[in-house]
Amino acid sequence: MENNKKKKYYQYSNNKNHYSYNNHKNHNKKKKKEVYVNEKLQYNEYEGLCKKSDNNYILDDDNILVKKNNNNSQDLNKILIRKDDTKKINEDLIIEENEEKKSKKSFVIRTRLGYLLGILILVFALFGSTYAFFNYYKEDTRQADITSGEVYLRVVENNLSLSLSNQYPRTIAEARARNDNYIDFTLVGKNTSLTKVLNYKFTLSNGADVSGKTRINNDYVLFDLAELDSNNEETLLLSGVSFANFNSANIGSFYIPTNQTTELQRRYRIRAWISEDVTISDDPEENATYTQAQFANLFGNFTFNVNSQDRTLNLGSKAVMKAIDAKINAQTNACNPIWIDDMGTTEDTTDDITYFSGTNDCVDMNYVWYSGKLWRITAIYPDGSMKMITEDALTAINWGSTVEYDGSWIYQWLNEDFYDTLVNSSGILISNATWNYSTDGNDTPVRPESIATQKTKEAPIGLLNAYEYYNAYRNASTSTNYLNVGYYWWLLTPYSTSNVLRVRENGRFEGILPAGDSSSGTDISLAFYSASVRPAVNLKSGIEFSGSGTKDNPYKIVGDKENPASGVLISSRSSGEYVKFDNDIYRIVSIDTDDENGTITKLTKVDYLRDNETVITKNFASTEYFGKSTNTKTDTFWDYYLNNTWYDGISSTYKDMLVDGTYYLGLYPDNINYKATICKDSASILDSTPIKNCTKYTSSDANKIFRGKVGLPRIGEMFSGRLGSVDDIWTITPHSTSIMRYNVKGALQKYSPAGLTLGVRLSINLKSTVKITSGTGYSNSPFEISE
Repeated sequence: MENNKKKKYYQYSNNKNHYSYNNHKNHNKKKKKEVYVNEKLQYNEYEGLCKKSDNNYILDDDNILVKKNNNNSQDLNKILIRKDDTKKINEDLIIEENEEKKSKKSFVIRTRLGYLLGILILVFALFGSTYAFFNYYKEDTRQADITSGEVYLRVVENNLSLSLSNQYPRTIAEARARNDNYIDFTLVGKNTSLTKVLNYKFTLSNGADVSGKTRINNDYVLFDLAELDSNNEETLLLSGVSFANFNSANIGSFYIPTNQTTELQRRYRIRAWISEDVTISDDPEENATYTQAQFANLFGNFTFNVNSQDRTLNLGSKAVMKAIDAKINAQTNACNPIWIDDMGTTEDTTDDITYFSGTNDCVDMNYVWYSGKLWRITAIYPDGSMKMITEDALTAINWGSTVEYDGSWIYQWLNEDFYDTLVNSSGILISNATWNYSTDGNDTPVRPESIATQKTKEAPIGLLNAYEYYNAYRNASTSTNYLNVGYYWWLLTPYSTSNVLRVRENGRFEGILPAGDSSSGTDISLAFYSASVRPAVNLKSGIEFSGSGTKDNPYKIVGDKENPASGVLISSRSSGEYVKFDNDIYRIVSIDTDDENGTITKLTKVDYLRDNETVITKNFASTEYFGKSTNTKTDTFWDYYLNNTWYDGISSTYKDMLVDGTYYLGLYPDNINYKATICKDSASILDSTPIKNCTKYTSSDANKIFRGKVGLPRIGEMFSGRLGSVDDIWTITPHSTSIMRYNVKGALQKYSPAGLTLGVRLSINLKSTVKITSGTGYSNSPFEISE
């Protein structure tokens, strides 16, 4: 029966013909029965009666041991006492012997009933901060206030403390079915300030020690945290989280925005219980969590905290917080919360960082369009500065010869190649931002500042570390969080002394070697040493936004390039901006100086090359060197098809805009700097020389360049990573003689050029005289061009 399975009863069991305390205890050891006792009985009263050897005593309806009437034929070993309400239940609830053998746990409570059993006290307290933290504490009051000038937070409830007396292990379902193990509370806030907002998080901490008692293990006390609607229906924010983990699972779903002249409120419920995994027994074979005596001496008390902080916002961050407020007011419960407030450690209370967290449905107000790239804001700092990461992968390369970010090939690409593509970087970005790459191999990353051995680097450009990415999916699954883009990309954090960390296509972490050389054959398994690069930057606190922060209307940074007037040269624009060419959409890769054609603008197609809606796939070429195919009679190979069939098929208006450009064909094995695709210097020189200063290949270097109007992206080049819906595409870069590189899910792979058919995103070169006629350069308004 259900009650038997729950095993939440104490059975008072006795030999039918011999009623003695010692026999009772021995019987338990031999039969491994669950012994249930009546907590109202006093030990001295019980022990005195227990010593009698006759069978003349029975428990009456009030649970008092009394002399049995001669007409009463009840059997003592069939009397059960419910532990919750200490009432006798029916004989049909006797726990059968077979059910006992199947049981996974045994709750055996010593019959010395004077013990205090498992008293847990949950005390609600409140503290907050303005510029410096202060403490505020009330218990059993109707109202507790935090007031700071124009900003205040108030907690309203009839009773702010909860005593959970005589608590025993329960399942989650059992705990949630009760109405005596939770408290409800309401947060109310108002803010007339024009510059400050108030946000908060929940935490839990141990209460004061109790003399002579032992605190219950924090892992065994579980909590629910739920938001309540007007009908007291729960939406769980935290479900069955142990006290040991509660503090790292902060909730920051309610804040009071600037100029909030009417009160906002949220209602919450916190529930506590002891985990069903706790086993209480004196039987050595039970492998119990606690003995009966140990459990009887336990206590638990916890302080539930609302940590609040008001902050002064600056321009850009104020606009973002305003958008968050609008989202919260309109959101469904599924989107709650949409950010996490990390207030730092006790020693570092100034580290109050707001992290965006959740799915794209929830986090859809943090888009920024800057320097021709779409970014996502990931964090807002107390001074109003913000961190953001590119939405797309911009290239795909190997990490480097070391796990350290400082000196890696990734660091070089970000702070040499990529940095030069950013507009007004000195006025918009923090040039000496600190990037923490302390090693963290934990499945659940920790704040890098808490790691014993610190590794940091000051630079304008970096990557997200593991903890920053972890915050993005704390309130979503790894696969649905807003930063998961379905392909492989690098994180800043080393996984170990020999492995770096990347995010997989499913959003999970993966530690891999930074570089090496996999098998030299036609290896079609997923790449071992590469991933895509998604740069991260820190915006200064004083930057200003226009726009609304959505994907269709992202924030635009004041100080970035303005929308061009008609007639402006395309070569004056930024890498990443969108261009319409013969009814297809391209992105600007670079503005280069060509020895033959002067200034040229290189474009790469955003999507696969298609025939109507069908993706075209072909072999790369008859050789690993693009443009060298010997079979020029058919369209079997991409190098022939692009410079003949495709080129012949575009209109004469667009043909006239194209010129020949240089496509570099340097080899790119697994264990070499990405600069080798364009530079012919030695490995040591490549590691110490910016790519713009290296010795580049020329037409005199056999098979190292291709001159033509149509080519493919090169590894290490902007937008050679995965973009949009594009996957499994050829690059123009050979891995080695007879083997080609291609991109799959943002990582690099290799195969023979004629042995695999894949799609492409072609590259072209525009003349220096091509002009913009209309458009903003954003994806929904690409530049229209003419000569």
